Amino acid sequence: MKPYIFAGNWKMNHTLRETEEYFKVFLRKLAGRDFVDREIVIAPPYTSLALTSSLIKDTPVKLASQNAHFATNGAFTGEISPVMLKELGVEYVILGHSERRHLFKEDDELIGKRLEGVYKEGLIPILCVGETLSEREAGHTLSVVERQVKRGLERLTEISSEKVVIAYEPVWAIGTGVNATPEQAEEVHSFIRKTLSTLYGKDGEAIRILYGGSVTPDNVASLMSKPNVEGVLVGGASLDPEKFFKIVEVKIEKETLTECALPDYSNLDPSILEIPKNYKRLLIVGASPKPNRPSNIVMDYLLKAGYEVIPINPAYEEILGVKTLPNLESVPLEFKPEVVIIFRRSSEVLPVVEKALKLKPKVIWMQEGIVNNDAKTLAEAYGVKVVMNLCFKKVHQLTKWK
Repeated sequence: MKPYIFAGNWKMNHTLRETEEYFKVFLRKLAGRDFVDREIVIAPPYTSLALTSSLIKDTPVKLASQNAHFATNGAFTGEISPVMLKELGVEYVILGHSERRHLFKEDDELIGKRLEGVYKEGLIPILCVGETLSEREAGHTLSVVERQVKRGLERLTEISSEKVVIAYEPVWAIGTGVNATPEQAEEVHSFIRKTLSTLYGKDGEAIRILYGGSVTPDNVASLMSKPNVEGVLVGGASLDPEKFFKIVEVKIEKETLTECALPDYSNLDPSILEIPKNYKRLLIVGASPKPNRPSNIVMDYLLKAGYEVIPINPAYEEILGVKTLPNLESVPLEFKPEVVIIFRRSSEVLPVVEKALKLKPKVIWMQEGIVNNDAKTLAEAYGVKVVMNLCFKKVHQLTKWK
């Protein structure tokens, strides 16, 4: 298994003096620690590359650049080539960061050329991809990410999984203090993994995918718990050596399936759903297009059983042939949902229920073991039945209903 990557992007911060002070603190904390399962990468501004290279010599820290030109040399005023970076001891190069794309108007073609130049010189590109808020709300997240991944890598006919890294950074989460939920990150990371696998087979499956966007010591553990999150690209929190060290030393515990008894989903008795036959219009909050995801299996069953189902998920345009909606507020008034099924973490259930109650459903169905008691009490106070009857995590192991 390749080591996880914990990368700090300083952006346009820290003078030479501040860089030296930073590493006095950070390297002292690293002393004696053996992080065999992770790589620590720091990307200072160009002016601090040489100093940083000398300060991290014989330490676990690896050096990254925040950008690079595609040519080895030439009349490109203000640019720095991969060869020059390599001479300084740089190993990684961040490319396609949203600030480069949106503030400096770098497009997919230019980013692809930069990546090719970096890759050919033996440096490891960290290709950043991610959607804006308007693109997410319009349901274009996956198409935007797919385009950026493919265009960024299209000049590489062959690829070494050890020599390329992808970083998913939703633009709406960078520097805003609002990060994607672990579930949102995992959905996009899983999609990127599938895209890479389609492009490069087993080599694509092994490429590491990082998450970036308001990563902090408080949320890094939950993000790293997801199967396809293999590291983080940290912005603001990496400027403080104390905070960045807390991120770097996080205990990584990947999710495992919860064991619980369930009927065979291939012969599911409709009564198990506890949804009366006269309730036919349903919303699924957090629906996924992936066939092995619990929400997809449940939705597939309900559609085949004759229910009217609308999936809610801003990251997808449609699921199982049904057009998705970005949020509960966009549900058409004429639909009048009778049942709202919620696939969310416990901490996210209450605000979903508060919005769902405005639609006046008859039933709210929550995940077993993840119920939010405040949400349950609130729903029941409005006369809404709360259904708790399936351990959805176990559904991964069940046969899809036919």
